[in-house]
Amino acid sequence: MSSSYSSLTLFFFFASTFLYTSSNSFNITNILNQNNEFSTFNNLLTQTNLASAINSRQTITVLALSNDAVSHFSDQSAEDNKKVLSLLIILDYYDIKKLRSLNKKSVILTTLFQASGQAKGEQGFVNATVMNNGDVMFGSAVPGSILDSKLIDSVATHPYNISVLHISSYIRFMNPDGSFDVGSSSKPLPPQPPNDDDYEFDEPPSPPSSTTKPVVADATAATAKPPSAATAKPPSAAKANSTSGVSAINAPNFASAFVVSSFWLFMTVWRCDG
Repeated sequence: MSSSYSSLTLFFFFASTFLYTSSNSFNITNILNQNNEFSTFNNLLTQTNLASAINSRQTITVLALSNDAVSHFSDQSAEDNKKVLSLLIILDYYDIKKLRSLNKKSVILTTLFQASGQAKGEQGFVNATVMNNGDVMFGSAVPGSILDSKLIDSVATHPYNISVLHISSYIRFMNPDGSFDVGSSSKPLPPQPPNDDDYEFDEPPSPPSSTTKPVVADATAATAKPPSAATAKPPSAAKANSTSGVSAINAPNFASAFVVSSFWLFMTVWRCDG
């Protein structure tokens, strides 16, 4: 009886752990591999170890660059590449609908570079602004920066775990005084700086109801200025069902059935041995 009990206990533990891990997993490398247009960007994420950092998160937005938008990275050091690419990794879930439906004109987004502890001033934040014509533009949140990267389309979404968005160019990496650090855009667009009251604080989305199909969350609306580098924290993760474009296992009903079945099997073996 003791041997059967130990075997069933170990089996139940590892199976439950596997189901839990799989239901919350995604792989940015596999996502980008589905489109050759992002092959260079995909390789850069791997080379800088940012792919692993992305996959370790449960809630993330990746601003992806097409092959023709990353030529500048070949002239930079691996360290500089990692800094610039870290600004394209948002520590929250944002898809096209959520960005375009912002209650305010702008939102200040926390990036992976902010979480690295290397950011000075507002270096680790990105400003996303809805322009008068409806376009969504991105730029550094450092005062005096321009909005020089345009949202083009969505690559893949898995609410509310990961969103991969195609943008036109990488975001300039600025010094706190407004001067360039590394990276520059070849054709920056005119800036449209919002008023202070137009900023919206970046908050994590609420998880969907367990009884309804997940939908894109509306933008949360707490008006605030950009948070300081010392107080910013990565948002908490939220779980949801997977959608097309992302290979991920998410089957809570199956997991529940598995737990019940395992318990029934355990009780059956226990009684037989008794």
